[in-house]
Amino acid sequence: MPPLRVLVLAALFPAAIAARDPADAELLRRVATEIQARTTGRLIDRATGETFTASTALPLKAEISIESKFNAWFYQTWLLTDGMRRAAEALGEPALRNYGERNLEFIYRHLPYFERQHAAGLKAAPVGDGALSPIAFHFKLTDLWHTGLAPLVVERHTATRDARYEPYLTRLADYLARVPRLPDGTLHRARGRLMADDPYMVVPYLVRMHRATGDAAYLDEAVRQVLGTRQRLFSPEQGWYRHAWDVKTGTPLGEFWGRANGWMILTEVELLSALPAAHPQRAEVLALFRAHAEGLRRAQDPAGGWHQLLDRREAWIETSATGMFVYGLARGVNEGWLEATFAADARRGWTALKGKITADGDIEDVCGSTDVGNVDYYLKRPRLRGDLHGFGPFLLSGAEIMRLAEAPPRRPD
Repeated sequence: MPPLRVLVLAALFPAAIAARDPADAELLRRVATEIQARTTGRLIDRATGETFTASTALPLKAEISIESKFNAWFYQTWLLTDGMRRAAEALGEPALRNYGERNLEFIYRHLPYFERQHAAGLKAAPVGDGALSPIAFHFKLTDLWHTGLAPLVVERHTATRDARYEPYLTRLADYLARVPRLPDGTLHRARGRLMADDPYMVVPYLVRMHRATGDAAYLDEAVRQVLGTRQRLFSPEQGWYRHAWDVKTGTPLGEFWGRANGWMILTEVELLSALPAAHPQRAEVLALFRAHAEGLRRAQDPAGGWHQLLDRREAWIETSATGMFVYGLARGVNEGWLEATFAADARRGWTALKGKITADGDIEDVCGSTDVGNVDYYLKRPRLRGDLHGFGPFLLSGAEIMRLAEAPPRRPD
């Protein structure tokens, strides 16, 4: 029989309290363990297959690269860093806590080699199932999604004052000062598009710069990016975001893509967690988050997950977006931003998400990187196994679901 405390809490918060399922912890641990095993911390010569743990004496070759995609300088590995931290807390396993820090140390230990490679005009060979150099964006920022591990660099520089991080932080600040903006200050891409994932590429960095410096301008900038994106891409009727905005024509582009909405709910959560109660625009950001959560609730499939296109039942249940939504809804309840009834929606999503995990801890049905297109384009996007976009959202959602089971939610703000 459950302890008296759990019975009392269940009576007070019937929609939010459920016993913590040991199988959830086992599954979360399985995936985290698989990620650690695949994060090899080695370099590889892709021409020969030879691997290295030291780089000081290596010959200068484009084929020498990072072996594991989990070690790469991508925004997905920042998301993975966040997920591993939360999994560490949920599982009570401190060894997972510094996963991202260890990855950053690996990159900077070999950075002199990659600097020589870059100076010679060589582009490190692609890693894993991607086509991109795993380190190129550290040196050359030309779009908002190139920011990679920027939030982690800010954290480590703040904690250590290690001068190795300063050239990148200077380069990033210079780049953001040059990014084109719409009249209200919303950043957009050089090719004349605002994408729904763009705020996630800068808001975590801005939040950490605020924490590092105490300068409120960073928070104000973060708010500007979220609300500017809302103005152009959020449909109040549906409660969803369109994928993109065309700067030249002033019109939205694409469909209600699942992961585009996932990036935005992650960004809303990131911003709400940083905004003080007295911030003049916090209520506006909170209202947006709640409207988005309501829209996502309406879009949820009866079986629990969310479709690749939110309004298309013929689209498959997509794993990365489902993980992002489960995390957003569960954390919204846990933080008191949403009513406790959203806990049931989060749990149904978690049930669907668990069905996408393989016996060896891999993740299925993750949409590959996606540009803007028509409905047919989105429906035909590849359904990948092991894609980096899936791991961070799974860890975040699992950790937050476990937190949901441990204590009653805070009263809504």
